[in-house]
Amino acid sequence: MNPIYKNGVAIFYPNGFLDGNNATSILAPHDESEIISKKPEAVFVSLRKILFFNKKGMNYLAQRLNALKDECGAFVGFCDYDTKKYELILSMFQDGINFSLIESEDIVFLFAGTNNFESKSVIIYSDDNSQKNQLAISLIERKLEVKIAQNRQEFEKERKKFDFIVYNSYIGNIEKRVSISIRNSVVIYTLRDFLDSTIVDIFDMRYHKNSIKVGFRIFCFDATGVSSVNIHGANFLSKIAIDGAEFGVNIVICGLHSEKITEVLSQDLEDAGILIYDDLESFFEEKEMIKDVKIEADMSKKSIHIDKKIISILPNIIEVAVHTIEVLSGKKAVKTDVKIQELNIKNDKFIVSIVGIYDDVDAVFMLAMHRDDAKAVCKILLPEKFTDEELFYAFSEFSNVIGGKIKQVLKSLHIEIETTMPRIFDEVSEVQKLKSASKGIQANFKIKDRDMILFLSN
Repeated sequence: MNPIYKNGVAIFYPNGFLDGNNATSILAPHDESEIISKKPEAVFVSLRKILFFNKKGMNYLAQRLNALKDECGAFVGFCDYDTKKYELILSMFQDGINFSLIESEDIVFLFAGTNNFESKSVIIYSDDNSQKNQLAISLIERKLEVKIAQNRQEFEKERKKFDFIVYNSYIGNIEKRVSISIRNSVVIYTLRDFLDSTIVDIFDMRYHKNSIKVGFRIFCFDATGVSSVNIHGANFLSKIAIDGAEFGVNIVICGLHSEKITEVLSQDLEDAGILIYDDLESFFEEKEMIKDVKIEADMSKKSIHIDKKIISILPNIIEVAVHTIEVLSGKKAVKTDVKIQELNIKNDKFIVSIVGIYDDVDAVFMLAMHRDDAKAVCKILLPEKFTDEELFYAFSEFSNVIGGKIKQVLKSLHIEIETTMPRIFDEVSEVQKLKSASKGIQANFKIKDRDMILFLSN
């Protein structure tokens, strides 16, 4: 099937049924070759004329779309669906969506293509806070005026005042096989089904180790959706706890009730130093425990060599980070110098975000900004009145977007990386205890009269 090209966007318009039998005829190899040669900014499949679809058909097209994304950097996904179809797609891909969903063709052109929507207004709503933020930042970079509705009531009340409304949309990413989220500087791994030896294959140990590297010290396994645990699953969790003990890591398990695990295995977990809670909320009520977990200084730091690969990717990382900061803050970031040195942050009014990078490159990326500048870049993500906790969450979301952009730009250079969720610090002394802060490449900037620091280390 030939796509229709409109203003730098390629759209396929299949009709009838979309299943494993006919999906191959919608996006065939010769279509891919043509798209790669024309390099559109986006490639989407319209579901407007589709009467029925199943996961097998959607999965095939998602794989082909992502192959095109890898080849020519296009924004890819599905569009033109109603609420029922949207919810059905989300339910089909509960383990993670690696393609985007945009509710209509018209809205696709807000995110990609050559149409100029500068100064047009958009209101965004999603039940998923992270998605609201991802959608908003993408549109701000396209120079639209964006408002995030804080709740459904505000969205319904305000939507008629805007040129465009965006809801039932999803910016897709490839999710970890064990779902990962962050709450109050705690990494939450969501487990499902039967917890046995297969956890070794689906748990991303490199992600976990890099999360420790960037400063996370509490890891919570949410076992609410687990049906039962055998000795292999319990041994895996015990090993995670024992291995992390030397770094001051705390392992917590929530929702692992007696009907899911034997008393002997439960005792083994406790003997390994694992804290067991009835549910997530019971654990998060332990505010003092979470607050008091600190980074332990590594007194035996060794000299760290900055390898050539890290030096080579620094300009790309700086370009991505600075561009995003300037777009969202409306302020110019002026570089003053770049040096190989220990991390040097003098201002105690800084907020620091740290992201672990791993795979083809193993590195730690830090962004340190004055609180006032952090508020400026996060303005669109914050309510009118906000707490420190809401600011830290917004800065984490902003940093996560930068991490995603770094991943994309390095992929275009044939460098494959994964990134951890950002760890946010508001105490500079805690950051300086990290081994990754001992030596790296520090790029110093000025935003008006205030400092901003980008730091990259092994």
